[in-house]
Amino acid sequence: MPRILVINNYPFEDVWEEVKRKEKPDHHIYGINYFHLRGYEVEIIPFVHNHFLHQIDKFFQKNGGVISFGCLDQQWQTIKKLNQADLIYAPCQTQTQLLSYLRALKIIQVPIVCLAHHPLNRGRLALIRDPWIKLSIQGYDAYPSLSSRVSSAINQLSGCQEKSVLTRWGPDSNYYLEKVALGKGVVAAGRTGRDFDTFGLAASQTNSEATIICLDNSVSQTFQRFSENVSIMTQPTDKYMKYPELIKFYQQARALAIPMVSGSSLAGLTSLMDSLAMGKPTIMTRHPLIDIDIEAEGIGIWVEPGDIEGWRSAIQFIEDNPQQAAEMGKRARNLVDSGLNSYSFANQIMDIFDLLLEKQKKDKKV
Repeated sequence: MPRILVINNYPFEDVWEEVKRKEKPDHHIYGINYFHLRGYEVEIIPFVHNHFLHQIDKFFQKNGGVISFGCLDQQWQTIKKLNQADLIYAPCQTQTQLLSYLRALKIIQVPIVCLAHHPLNRGRLALIRDPWIKLSIQGYDAYPSLSSRVSSAINQLSGCQEKSVLTRWGPDSNYYLEKVALGKGVVAAGRTGRDFDTFGLAASQTNSEATIICLDNSVSQTFQRFSENVSIMTQPTDKYMKYPELIKFYQQARALAIPMVSGSSLAGLTSLMDSLAMGKPTIMTRHPLIDIDIEAEGIGIWVEPGDIEGWRSAIQFIEDNPQQAAEMGKRARNLVDSGLNSYSFANQIMDIFDLLLEKQKKDKKV
């Protein structure tokens, strides 16, 4: 049975336990719960093991730098287990750079699969980082991505059109099975990259109920200008609302809103997964990295960044057209039931594993 070592940027073992207890949908663990179905054994590398290395990691995360080495703590744990492993899987792109450098230099023989979420090289030091980014890409045997644009950029940097492929991430189709009524109002929830200011000002100009669920530090002075139809629920940074409670708000809503401040990362994609699985129409800031075209699929409405009038119009449309909103929601859930789900995603990842391990077998024979 091939053994997969898994490295992630949050405590994966904890999230897997939450999934087992039905406290969180399984797409948050990026396929690992399905790997056994095709004969793969999974070992999750603990998020924190060596506290000294963990403190060094925190220092580098805070202070940045030209060269990224990823998570030293997890990678050192992985290196010590390489003799017992057949492949390394990193569902997050921020943790395994040191391993990729060593793999590129042929010091490590175990294949590495890393899942890209966001563009690899951003910020003012991008030009200086470029050689290290290319070396890192060389060290990954496969670098699939959740975004076709990111995938294309990886292939361009690597000079290999097969280095990265689009893997279509989908939600846990079984977690949201309870049928819900059409609901009323719009809910906007999220922790990263949200433009709640624009959403709240727009919703204030409608006769629709609107609810914002956000972190304490997301509240700005603009919130004071929201009308009474906009409810605000703030959460502590370290105790954001758990899924079972969040789902209740989603069930009661007519549509889910995903207002974003930037399209430079895939922030917002997780909320879109919730919207699809809940069978709710989506109003979302137009996002260049997301491959699901919610308007082309007939499941939602795009709004341009910072467009208050666009948001107002979209929210009011959902409020005034309940039948069309219901049809949007039905089409959204149909996407999930017809294959855009976490099980299908896991099989895409395992197809990559199969190809790499078969190639490695052939190379050893030669």
